[in-house]
Parts: sequence; structure tokens; C-alpha cells
Amino acid sequence: MKLYTNQDINTLGKTIPPCSGIFAIIDNKVEDYFSAMKNWKIFPLHASESSKNLATAARICSWLMENKADRDCFIIGAGGGVTTDITGFVASTYKRGVRFGLVPTTLLASADAALGGKNGINHLGIKNMIGTITQPEWVFQSPAFFKTLSRRIFREGIAEVLKTFFIFSPDLYGFAVSFFSGYDHRNPSKKEERILERIIKECARLKMEIVRKDEKDRGERMVLNLGHTFGHALENWASENRKNILHGEAVAAGIVLSAKVCAALDLCPKNLAGELAEDFKAVGLPSSFGVRVSQIFKAIEQDKKASSDTVTLILPIEPGNVVRYIIPAGELKKLCSRLII
Repeated sequence: MKLYTNQDINTLGKTIPPCSGIFAIIDNKVEDYFSAMKNWKIFPLHASESSKNLATAARICSWLMENKADRDCFIIGAGGGVTTDITGFVASTYKRGVRFGLVPTTLLASADAALGGKNGINHLGIKNMIGTITQPEWVFQSPAFFKTLSRRIFREGIAEVLKTFFIFSPDLYGFAVSFFSGYDHRNPSKKEERILERIIKECARLKMEIVRKDEKDRGERMVLNLGHTFGHALENWASENRKNILHGEAVAAGIVLSAKVCAALDLCPKNLAGELAEDFKAVGLPSSFGVRVSQIFKAIEQDKKASSDTVTLILPIEPGNVVRYIIPAGELKKLCSRLII
């Protein structure tokens, strides 16, 4: 996979390999950015977690068939994580797999969803329950998109940046907390723009380094799930109860809860969860939503990383040190009985 970073969107056409036709799945919120590409076939996607499902994937496949997309076509997905996830899923399954590239337009997608080849859709209320691991030909990153985002949408991406740096680089973690604490993404200075570009590039480099070692997520790559088992369960609860919790917000709360569990197991300092909560607060992220873990435990047991009677957690010990911990579901439920997320 090639990674094009800090690119001018007008150069996007130069990255597309020879193909029989270009088919773009574009989040309708950013469709105007691609107005110069009128020769593409465009499927405008109303992207949301509720639309990230088999029905939407089927509609896109029908659209591809109606427009005579063959196995030599090239598919582009442009938008946030929902768009990149569903594009990768469709491209990796349509006609048993066609080439595709991704243009993430949010910090969250640039730091996480568009990288690593995980493509998926939600099913029966569980996030990414159906999917593939298939790498795109390239990912095209252009931070110019970020200025169009609301403060909340931009900030949720910070959670994934901090997660990656916490796992792999204590120095970068501390630097990123300090940088984002005073960063206005809509009115950055030229110096701040360059720093953000370097942060995104370094985040992508660290993630792709671990993906190359364990593409299928069977070993080392699993550390990237820090905060996600609890975070995804919180998102499922929010969807069922019509609460508005964004993915990055849920991940931040999930990381803090992971630290609480880690401390309860005597694997990390008792104050780690509080320190993490303060870091997330500093960058504008919530660290808890006041939901009892017992309310989301069914979704935890249904998580993709869970077996019939155990749950695999990634637990934070300290910046630069996380561990994979397999725990019986019953023991985890008892341990979390009084905890909140």
C-alpha cells in the first residue's frame, strides 16, 4: 500500500492506475470537493453508523453492476471512517475483489479507519461484525479537509492519534497532548499546520509498521484495539438508546475504563486512569459517559475479540507499554460490576 500524505486534492487523479473505469463512493458532505472529477461515476453516500450495513453495501454493488463495473475497474472511497470502511468492504467483495483507494477526510479516518486494510459493516447492532482485511492500493491524506469539520468531529480523531502514540511512543504521546490542548483546527498557523502534518504522518507510519508484521490481526496488531472492546460496546449501547456518542469519544472512554480494569488487576498504577482522563479532558474529549459497564456487557461478550467464555483486552500499563490480557467473561463482569464508562 502506498501512502500519499499532505497532498493537494487536485493531484488525486495522478494516483489512479490504468483501469477500465473509476467509481467513487463519496460522502455527500464532501462531494463538492470532487466536482472537478465529473468523468467519474459517483455514488453519493449518506454516511452514518446506521447506514453502514448490508443493505447499503448491496445498493452500492447494484450501482456498480448497473454501471458495468468490471474486475479491472478502480473504486475510490472519500469521506470519514464509515465511508472508508464500507468502500473497502464493497471493493474487496465485489466480483471477488477489485482495486481501490481511500481518501480520508476526517482526522479519525486519517489516523485509523483508512489505514490497515480493515473493512467492515455493522450487523444486528454490533460494529464491524461482517468484514474483510484487504489493503487498498493507496491512501491519500489531505489535511485541508479538516478545516471543514466541526470541533467535535475533529476532536474525536485525536483519540485515535493519542491511542497510537500511547502504545508506541511515550514522547510523541506527551507532545501530542500538549499540541492538541491549544490547537484550533479551523484557524491554524502555518507552523501548526506543518506540525499536524507530521503528527498524521508519524501516526500512519507507526500503525502501518505493526500492520506489516501482523496484517490479519492475530498477534502483535491486536494492541491497536486499546480502548475498542469497551468503546465499541458503548457505541452499541448508545445506538440502542438513541444517545449521540462518537467513535473517538467512545474509544477515549474505553481507554480510561481499560486503565481502571488494569489497576483492579494490579497491573498498572492506580492513578493511571485519572491521568489519562486529564489528558483527554485537556484535548477536549470526554473520559466517561456515566454508563454502568453492566449495561453494555452483552455487547462486550459479542465483541469480535471475544470467544465463548473469555474476552481479550488490551490493557495500558504506562505510555509505551500495553499488554494483551485474556480474562474469563464471568471474572470481567464481576470486576466491572461497580465501574462506569
